[in-house]
Amino acid sequence: MKKNLDASWDTILSDIKEKLNDAEFYKWIKDLKILTFESNIITLKADNKFIKSWVEDKYLTKLKSALKEFYHLECDIKIVLSDITHQKKAPVQGNSQIEITKDDTDVDYYSVQLNKDYTFNTFVAGKSNQFAFSVCKSAAEGFDKLNNPIYIYGDVGLGKTHLMHAVGNQIRLNFPKKRVFCITGQLYKDEFLTSLKKMQMDSFKEKYSAIDVLLFDDVEKIVGGAGSTMEEFFFLFSKLYSDEKQIIITSNALPEESIGMDKRLKSRFAGGLIAHIGVPSVDEKVTILKSFTTQYGRTMSDEILYYLAENIKSDSTRDLIGAANSAFVQSKFHNVELTIEFLQNNISSLLIKRDKTLTPQDIIDIISEYFRIKLVDLKSPSRSKNIVIPRNLAIYLIYKNTPSSLKGIGEIFNRDHSTIKNSISKIEQDIENNDLYTVNTLNELSKKMKIFSAK
Repeated sequence: MKKNLDASWDTILSDIKEKLNDAEFYKWIKDLKILTFESNIITLKADNKFIKSWVEDKYLTKLKSALKEFYHLECDIKIVLSDITHQKKAPVQGNSQIEITKDDTDVDYYSVQLNKDYTFNTFVAGKSNQFAFSVCKSAAEGFDKLNNPIYIYGDVGLGKTHLMHAVGNQIRLNFPKKRVFCITGQLYKDEFLTSLKKMQMDSFKEKYSAIDVLLFDDVEKIVGGAGSTMEEFFFLFSKLYSDEKQIIITSNALPEESIGMDKRLKSRFAGGLIAHIGVPSVDEKVTILKSFTTQYGRTMSDEILYYLAENIKSDSTRDLIGAANSAFVQSKFHNVELTIEFLQNNISSLLIKRDKTLTPQDIIDIISEYFRIKLVDLKSPSRSKNIVIPRNLAIYLIYKNTPSSLKGIGEIFNRDHSTIKNSISKIEQDIENNDLYTVNTLNELSKKMKIFSAK
């Protein structure tokens, strides 16, 4: 149960992160741990009194708002202290003092702790990300000069950060003496400007020059600050590169597409190995969801998994897992079975909107009447043209006009979901090619569907 709570909270944190800047998130929110979730109260654990007090004063409303926005949960949040030993006094605002653990004094807030769950074993590799996965795994096994820097780009939420952290975690296992440092573009910019303001640039440069592996997430975030931010990063990059240190960078765009980025940096990035992470297919999304549910001991039927993979609005794997997590948490919260109807009623804002007036049987009846063909023939293995065309049209119209999953449609026609996908793709290709027979037939059937649904 505790593992499920931790998994739920980790996913919630990833959504909350979108509402805060990096410095706020990593300094105050990231290390909050979930203890219990019962009686409509979430109890979180803070490491010291200062963090507890600060979060209660500054972030409690934001946390509640995020829970309501992303998960439709209106919960109270209670923050308690960890069991603290070996405490010592440390000065904070004014002359007041608080108790903090020894470890708290050594925290570098301008760094990102590697997520222990982000490993190669928990990363689902497929056609959309296979190259990026392979080059990162190679980098984690040794330092290949040909793979430096590695520049991973792709849309938000597709696994760039997961892959980068997997490299860091594996290097720490393979080369425990290597100094691995992970940071985001926003945190780097904040640290640089703070060091500049406090005239602490010597220690800033000394810290980064000692790195063996630099994991730099969201490099585009260094754009927009003082021009000297990119200038300093260029010198850092050049030094680490000339010292043959491993550099891995993530971004939402190709180097040449990064607006405002220094031309010299674009050139250096482009000179390395560029790996793209694309949008996963439905099958890849299902595999990702299965990995997620297995990892955290959750149970979801194949029907639910395929429905989520096919109907979530966003192509982001992060949003996909977030939706699955939201559905699971809500079903447990309300103590009801996780069904497609439950998804439609409770996470509808995350789903593609489809016309729910017609049922699959309604559309089959329309097809049967229009083509004068029986359902038993549509379900048969016949490859006759006068059967295949109506069957493909029926499958396409059911998919487009009802919330049925590919698996569910396959069960209607006694076919697997890959065959159903092919039927849908065939009709979509005919539409794209402006095949007159298909287009005109669909127009006629659409008219009948409207008449049918109005009855």
